[in-house]
Amino acid sequence: MILIKYDKKASQDLENIYLTILQDKKSVADRFVNKIDNYILLLKTNPKMGKDCKESGFNRDCRVLYYKNYTILYKINTTHISIKRILSSKQNNKGN
Repeated sequence: MILIKYDKKASQDLENIYLTILQDKKSVADRFVNKIDNYILLLKTNPKMGKDCKESGFNRDCRVLYYKNYTILYKINTTHISIKRILSSKQNNKGN
């Protein structure tokens, strides 16, 4: 089975999501981040479940997956899937 690896920016994105939700309630922040992680883990068995980034308006070579109000950018490599970014729909990062 293929491995999932988070790039530094994606790890920071996930931490920022957690810290933002944590301001309201810790248990909600824990659950939500776990749900994102579990959704990303689905890529292990179905790595192409996302769309090509260019089809979704992103100017980069990657795939895109949507979870609630978040956009997950990832790249399929021969040995692993690299999670590049986890962006809020409030962010305008089409060029990143």
